[in-house]
Amino acid sequence: MRELLPALACLCLTLVSCKNCDFDREEKEEEDMERDHYWRLQITIVGQGTVKSVVDAFDCTSDGAGRRGECGPKLITFKELRPPLLEEHAAPGYRFDHWESLIRAPDGATAPRKGPMPDGRFYLNGFGYKDTGELEMVTAMFLPDAQGGDGDARAEPR
Repeated sequence: MRELLPALACLCLTLVSCKNCDFDREEKEEEDMERDHYWRLQITIVGQGTVKSVVDAFDCTSDGAGRRGECGPKLITFKELRPPLLEEHAAPGYRFDHWESLIRAPDGATAPRKGPMPDGRFYLNGFGYKDTGELEMVTAMFLPDAQGGDGDARAEPR
């Protein structure tokens, strides 16, 4: 029986330690959700439409000849659970076609966004815990609607 005591004590210590690991991991995840995230963004629109962010940061409109509103470039900070999701709204006679994105490094070099592009009406890219100086240039592509639709009949974003 005495030979089993050290093994039993080691097992108990492992179980307690393992429980603390889970607690520490959960605590770290909660801290990460409270950390500031950074996204430097500029919106361009081809065609006629509007791109708005769900949080109050961007509201960019194009009539086809020029842009107006808050289009960036702009550095925003936000919490993980309140990201600056972008939503497209087509103007009457136009339909949303797709998103495009380029990342411009501080030295001026550009590269396409990493990972798959969103293919729906919402856009969100990865972001980081620090400002790297990179600028994401997001383009919303609106094309003339061959059916002559009324543009975006959806409700405004909240």
